[in-house]
Amino acid sequence: MPAPKPRRIAVYLSLSTEHGRGILRGIARFFRERPEVTVLKFSDPAAHETAGLRRLRVDGVIARVATRRNETTLAGLGVPVVNVSGQIATPRLALINTDDARVGQLAFRHLHGRAYRNFAYCGNTTHLGSVLRYRGFNQEAKRTGIAAPVARHNLPRGDQNAPYPDATRARLVTWLQSLPRPVGILGFTDRVALELAEACAHLGLRVPEDVAIMGVGNDLARVEFAHVPLTSVQLNTQQIGMLAAETLQQLMDDSRKPGGETLVSPQKIVARQSTNRHAVDDEAVATALDYIREHAGNTIYVEDVARAAGVTRRVLELRFRVALGSAVNAEILRTHFERAEELMSEPALTLGEIAYAAGFESPSVFATAFRQRHGVAPSEYRKKLR
Repeated sequence: MPAPKPRRIAVYLSLSTEHGRGILRGIARFFRERPEVTVLKFSDPAAHETAGLRRLRVDGVIARVATRRNETTLAGLGVPVVNVSGQIATPRLALINTDDARVGQLAFRHLHGRAYRNFAYCGNTTHLGSVLRYRGFNQEAKRTGIAAPVARHNLPRGDQNAPYPDATRARLVTWLQSLPRPVGILGFTDRVALELAEACAHLGLRVPEDVAIMGVGNDLARVEFAHVPLTSVQLNTQQIGMLAAETLQQLMDDSRKPGGETLVSPQKIVARQSTNRHAVDDEAVATALDYIREHAGNTIYVEDVARAAGVTRRVLELRFRVALGSAVNAEILRTHFERAEELMSEPALTLGEIAYAAGFESPSVFATAFRQRHGVAPSEYRKKLR
């Protein structure tokens, strides 16, 4: 068998964020077993220059495409290109990116599960990923039956990593003051969530008692250094990088193969103190919710929850209906599913182990309940995560 043809690919990513570094790790993992491929790494430029790219004599490109000019330049190179950014739609290029609508759905479910009934979103309308995250968040709110609209604050266009101007921060403070409380807010990124936390501190608003805050990306340099550690949606960036590399390899092998679009589900929600509270005034219900969350990995019976709350089962059921509009057992099941969905991203665990670790009585009970809730078998759901 002849030796594989040597190839050179260019990778344009912003490595100042955990998102970019995660994608690069996935690309490196894929090409590690392909020594014939040379990977040229570049920080993400403001614009891809045609002449400079042609001088590199590359066989393919993986890039964060942020502008229409970027797309036009890369599409005209005559080599396969894979876009790993959701900032704009790029119909002329293959796309591997996060399922941003799914991010919004998961974030809403987390906040709704903490008994918040007022919701808000902070992002910008110039970034397609932000628009899709809001859309998923808002649609899930409607599906759940939330009557109050999801409040929205649009940040001005600009560098997502640069300090916010004073005027932007002043508008953010004014918006926060206008929201009903308690309120659960999803920030487009961890950077946005950090700015929300700073604005709450400026106003004297308590996190999470008055305002629960979530970000996206699980960038430890941000979420763990806020005044209150921030809950965040962890994205599967390494999988994005691996799929981008695999797609580019296929396109280089067969230029007739259509690029298409592949969306990667987020991995899980990493809960921290910024959402570590249930937004209910009823002390018995709050105690019951704490008990359910603390015992999510065990089989939970309503009688045990009522005993922990210091009331009878009938009284607890009535108070749950008033405070949350749902039954105690519905909250128990929701918590079990939340735990199972977190564990799905752990490759070392079998589905049977996940079922028991999430508090289900058996793998068969888990599989049946999961299919009823999600419309697919646990194995299919997990395959999408991978």
